[in-house]
This record gives sequence, structure tokens and C-alpha cells, in this order.
Amino acid sequence: MADPRTIERLIEADKRSVMHPATAIGDHLAEGPRIMDSGRGVYVSDIAGNRFLDGVGGLWCVNVGYGRAELGQAMADAAGALGYFHSFTGYSNRAQIELAEKIKALAGGAFSRVFFGSSGSDANDSLIKLIWYVNALRGKPGKRKIIARRQSYHGTTVATASLTGLPAFHRLFGLPIADILHTETPHFARYARPGETETAYAERLAAELDAMIRREGPDTVAAFFAEPIIGAGGVIVPPEGYFQAIERVCRAHDVLLVADEVVCGFGRLGIWFGHQHFGFTPDLMSSAKGLTSGYFPMSPC
Repeated sequence: MADPRTIERLIEADKRSVMHPATAIGDHLAEGPRIMDSGRGVYVSDIAGNRFLDGVGGLWCVNVGYGRAELGQAMADAAGALGYFHSFTGYSNRAQIELAEKIKALAGGAFSRVFFGSSGSDANDSLIKLIWYVNALRGKPGKRKIIARRQSYHGTTVATASLTGLPAFHRLFGLPIADILHTETPHFARYARPGETETAYAERLAAELDAMIRREGPDTVAAFFAEPIIGAGGVIVPPEGYFQAIERVCRAHDVLLVADEVVCGFGRLGIWFGHQHFGFTPDLMSSAKGLTSGYFPMSPC
């Protein structure tokens, strides 16, 4: 536990100097931050000595727990050997190559390449660019529209906040940008009709997606982004048969199916990736902080 004067000094310094994401500035200035100081396993402690069970795991990412000294040692060893080198213009390094091979194997051979970035937002932003780039190379530059779902969360960059289906991420920013559309969230408990089964509800949502693509024009729709389980929007588990029905619609219209595994990936559902748990095959996958358990920023896609 820190000295009370140290605690007060840090609180005032934080209010004076740090801008916090997803935080009401007025409330923060009035109440101050809770300053975390240490963690072991599933528990974290603040600077005043209070101990908490971290049920979410950081920001949905500390998959192997806090205080893993072996991870710190591996990071120190890697930094001592080669602290940094870029991968532009064909350069590479052993760790990157071996990790890419490992991720491909964990995904069951569903993907051919891995692109590394720094965050989930970065990964999804990169996939948007890659999708647009590939369609331009295919001679279909107008195939640009991307569909996500209401209540989904895909990031906080201009493009990925547009994908995110939460109005608070759009207000005051002029978002979403052009070519980003949203369809209904698969919340069976809230939106199913009386007497409707999970399978029937899933088929209805797939039919709504099909109608949206036809209305927009299949030659203009490029991709459909989905979290296997919607995280920040309410921990919404899809109804039975949902992703199979959605995948069928995407295949029929040459629309890429993208699994956003930033929250569900790397074991959070008891299997390596959420799409494996729900039995569908995405064309592209984003993942991020769970790979490193949040110990440093990294995002393979």
C-alpha cells in the first residue's frame, strides 16, 4: 500500500495529465482514477491495497492471468536479442515467422497468411483496407460496402468505430463513414418473436441480411463483420444455426465473412477461436490482445 500523500499526488497528476478513453471527463475530474498497482492470477490490487477479482480479464484480454513471470522473462530475452525490426519490403525475423506458423496451425489451416499489427482496431482497420484492395485487384472497385451488426464492437479508429454498432461511438464524430452498414444483432432473448425457435430466428436474420445485400446490390457489398459472441455490446450469444445461415448468404453473394476474434480468440470459449466453437468458416479473421494476454500490444489478422 502506498503512502497516502503519494496516492493523492498520483490522483491529482492523473486528473491533470491523462486523457482516459470511454470516460466521462467531468466525473473523472470529480472522482479521480482508481490506480491499479499489481496483479496475480485472477486478482488485481490498487495502490491503496484493495484487492479485486478481475472477472473481465483486463479489457477482455488477460487470458492467462496476471503476474506470469515466465512471460516477462521471454519478453526480456526477445528484447535482448532483437528489440525491434520492421517487416516492410520483405524483411522478417525468426519470431514473426514462427508465430505466424503457429497461429495458422491453431486456426486449423483455414488461413494462408498472417499480418501483424498493434491492436484489435488496427487489425480490423487493416482488414477493411485489404478487402477494398483485393476487390480493386479483382476489377470490382465498387464492391466496398461492409455490413456489421448493431451492438457490435470492432474498434475505435474512424473506420472501426464506424463498424462498431454502438451509437455512443458515432455521436459527435460524424460516423459511420460511407459504405458502412448495420443489420440487426442476434439477440434471441430480446428480439425473437413469440413462439419463434432459435433456428427460425436465425433464419429470419439471415433473410434480413440477404434482403439488405440485394437492396444495396451484391456488386457493391464486400464483407460482413461479426464477433462470434458480441462482447462489449452485451455478451450476446448467437442463436442456434445463426452463423451457418449467415455464411450461406455471404457465399451466395460473394461477400467475405470476417470473424472478429479479438475477444473470443485464444481460448476464451474453451477452444482456440470462437468460429471453431460455433462451426463456421470465415474468410478472414482478426485477433489481438488475447494472444499476448495483454502483456504487450499485438494483433494478428
